Amino acid sequence: MTMRLPCLIRSVLLHALLLCGLSPLLHAEELPSPETVRYSSPQWPANLQADIYRPNSSALAPTVLVIHGGGWSSGARDDGYVKEICEHLQATGYAAVSVSYRLAPEWRFPAQLDDMSEAVRWLATQGAEHGLDTSSIAVWGYSAGAHLASLLAMQPQALPIAAVIAGGIPADLREWPNSNMVKDLLGKSRDEAPELWAVASPVTQVSAQTPPYFLYHGRLDTMVSYQQAKQMQAALARADVPVTLYTRWFYGHFFAALFTGGSSAAATNFLASYLAPVSIPAHVVGSDM
Repeated sequence: MTMRLPCLIRSVLLHALLLCGLSPLLHAEELPSPETVRYSSPQWPANLQADIYRPNSSALAPTVLVIHGGGWSSGARDDGYVKEICEHLQATGYAAVSVSYRLAPEWRFPAQLDDMSEAVRWLATQGAEHGLDTSSIAVWGYSAGAHLASLLAMQPQALPIAAVIAGGIPADLREWPNSNMVKDLLGKSRDEAPELWAVASPVTQVSAQTPPYFLYHGRLDTMVSYQQAKQMQAALARADVPVTLYTRWFYGHFFAALFTGGSSAAATNFLASYLAPVSIPAHVVGSDM
């Protein structure tokens, strides 16, 4: 993870790209505004919130838990590219639940993963009250969010996790022994805590019980190498876990976060195979080219 740009610059860049119109998802109908809720219990170490994007439907909506990126130390549930994926899911008949979590270095791993488990517990107990079908859910994340989504899906949770969408995934943290971001997350160097670095790497946690995966990754990504996605794909295949790797050929790490065109259509089709099927409006189908 050649993390050259500060997280703030990355966030500003992503917002600028969206404002420049490089994410052309058009919605054919007005969609409900997101509802903000607190998902953490009163006893939890932090007050954590989620934004719920529900589709225009009176029925309980199949639900996707969305986890933002930002190098584990920055980013927010309402970042521009996160809102874009949530609105895409909303437009295709899914409910998207975009969540906040505690950030490093103030909070060390596994605090972030514990927060995601708390979010799943909230969905299990209160999701139906907010129009969410939580018989099973999918999880989506980009970059650090893909890392957390993967580890979440590889452990027992309060709800079945039916599928994972992971973009720009740092699958094996051990390959960045000099990364300050990873050190801030884990609190110790790789030499000091090799077992911790291994356990925190999704590629080492794959099993036959891991849910199906849709990976997408920029072929020109120099921050999180494309080989990370290939390694994750290989680990999943060895465990006989269904996996799709969608290559965004002319994209780096930042542009690949803009979940549009062919990748969004392919991921939506993937979701329909594992969650309650929804119709896919023609206006969300496109190409990366």
